[in-house]
Amino acid sequence: MASPNTESVEDPDDLLSQQDHMRDMDRVQLEVAEIRRPFPSVARVVGRIDAADPAAWLPANLAVRIEVETPQGQRPVSRIYTIRSFEPASGTVEIDFVLHDDDSPAMRWLKAARAGTRAWMIGPRQHLVPGHAPDKRAAIFADETAIPAVHAILGAWPQGTPGSLWIETAEPGAFEELPRLPGIDYHLIRRDRPAGTTGALLAAARNAITTPKGWTLWAAGERQEMRDLRSHFRALGLAREDVRVFGYWKHGASSSEIDRIRLREYAEIRKRGLRLEDLDDAELPI
Repeated sequence: MASPNTESVEDPDDLLSQQDHMRDMDRVQLEVAEIRRPFPSVARVVGRIDAADPAAWLPANLAVRIEVETPQGQRPVSRIYTIRSFEPASGTVEIDFVLHDDDSPAMRWLKAARAGTRAWMIGPRQHLVPGHAPDKRAAIFADETAIPAVHAILGAWPQGTPGSLWIETAEPGAFEELPRLPGIDYHLIRRDRPAGTTGALLAAARNAITTPKGWTLWAAGERQEMRDLRSHFRALGLAREDVRVFGYWKHGASSSEIDRIRLREYAEIRKRGLRLEDLDDAELPI
């Protein structure tokens, strides 16, 4: 008998299948068409889906859960990724994987994947985009895990809207590949230390924005750095709706650990009659 897969996150109350969590998401099958390597640190999975509602896959910054392992008798092991692009006529999606040296479920799936490989996905889940306003400049701070989201956000950027963008990455090519739009200034923070250890995005944000007036902020990256960034700008005086900050990963913790804590906290708020939108993901106790 095989040992239990320790990356599987069990859901004994079946909360994740209920309407409050699923909303308008579907379970769709991704069929891999090809896997590209645009940069040494990135694998770009190009695949096709048969979307029941293609329009639901068009907005910027959509997240999906890809089932990367299916242990017998356990819930599938899934990982969250952002849709980089979607072409509705063909159902073609692009999803970028940042490559790691560790033997993680996502890296094992990617190593085995090839044209014709199929995987189930749950989604799409709409995540927030910058809160554009006529009298405010939108600032984006993101590490390499958020570059696909930034790419999609720039693809839907309101024409003529001013912005400033800071990207921390060890791969300059990923920064250079981002769409160049008039009215936006672009700043590369070249990372030369392990991801999640530099504090460079927080430092850049603090240096760039010294007054709450005239700014709206969107940021995504390592969870603790994003938490510190959010706390700093809320203390500075930016309104809650102008501080849209998201922790995509946690240094020293696996995605399954985060998912277990997220599910536990979600179960607690459901017991109190609250809903998914009442869960503050940035404040998960991890």
